[in-house]
Amino acid sequence: MSYYIFEFFDYFTKNCTLLDCDSTCFLIKVLKQIKPIKVYNSLKEDRLQLFKEQKNKTGVYCLVNLINGHTYIGSSVNIEGRMKSYLNNSYLKSKQNSNLPISSALPKYGQEHFAVLIVEYVDIENLTIVETNYITSLLPYYNVLKQGYSSLGYKHTENTKLWLSELAKNRVHSDKTKVLISRALIGENNPFYNQNHSVEAKLRMIEANSAYPVYIYNSFRELLVIFPSVKTLAKLINSNHSTIVSFIKNVSSKEPLFRGEWYLTNLPLNLTDTPLISNWLSKESNNIILEMNNNYKIKKAVFVYNKNKEFICKFEGVTHAGKELNINHSVIKKYALLNAPYKDYIFSYERLRD
Repeated sequence: MSYYIFEFFDYFTKNCTLLDCDSTCFLIKVLKQIKPIKVYNSLKEDRLQLFKEQKNKTGVYCLVNLINGHTYIGSSVNIEGRMKSYLNNSYLKSKQNSNLPISSALPKYGQEHFAVLIVEYVDIENLTIVETNYITSLLPYYNVLKQGYSSLGYKHTENTKLWLSELAKNRVHSDKTKVLISRALIGENNPFYNQNHSVEAKLRMIEANSAYPVYIYNSFRELLVIFPSVKTLAKLINSNHSTIVSFIKNVSSKEPLFRGEWYLTNLPLNLTDTPLISNWLSKESNNIILEMNNNYKIKKAVFVYNKNKEFICKFEGVTHAGKELNINHSVIKKYALLNAPYKDYIFSYERLRD
């Protein structure tokens, strides 16, 4: 155990009557991985000091559940404001936030039983990058749940399981682990790279309603671009938050394509995926938004193949396909769900893969 850990252990034993032996052990375990700028033993009990010291501070923080040792890494352009939100049960239980594991855990175990570690102060434009690096290195319990959507009733796909497994294997290989998630957020792949105008204002608005980025893939499963939040994308494509979240949750279903052409995910489908468009504010990204808006009437596109699985054409829906092929639309719908041949055709709600 390093001198640093002994120093914090001595601090806890001398100055913290709130923490029992188990709680102290949980904190020491976290401190072996993180060297925080400041430690608050209790979010609730130390709130006044925390608010005073973290006013107008931007950075990365860690919440430690002193009952079970589970942790959460977060970031904020206003740490004081974020901590006040965590103490507001009405905020935590709101429709927008109640699905997040950390929002459920705080009132369940009590805010007095969460320690707050101020991990690092960070420039706003680098905030997402630094937070992501800590998450990929430490795999905090509440973050992994969030990324896996277990709190939304989402079952991990095999790709997600492999992805998380790979991250766990590389927990100690910081450079390799960083690539796995942060590839899309570093340098030119950072959505805010080289965007000096109003970055702080944009990040403040985004973080207020953002829990995760949205990866947009085309029907060929090519990663096109990454948007910083569900709300950002929803506003641009005239959709709503719940609709987008529903498609993210159901990306592994038999009807996964949003408006007939795009997969929406909160994780990369493959470990090595790099967005074709590095900047979500670019003209190229705007072209995708325009195409999405033009497709707003399409609910379920139908891909048609011959018996040899050779692509024939794509229709805007089962009704359109039925008229063109002179086949009852209910038959097309049935066989599209089954992915089974019907006469000379194979119908599918997504492109068939080799």
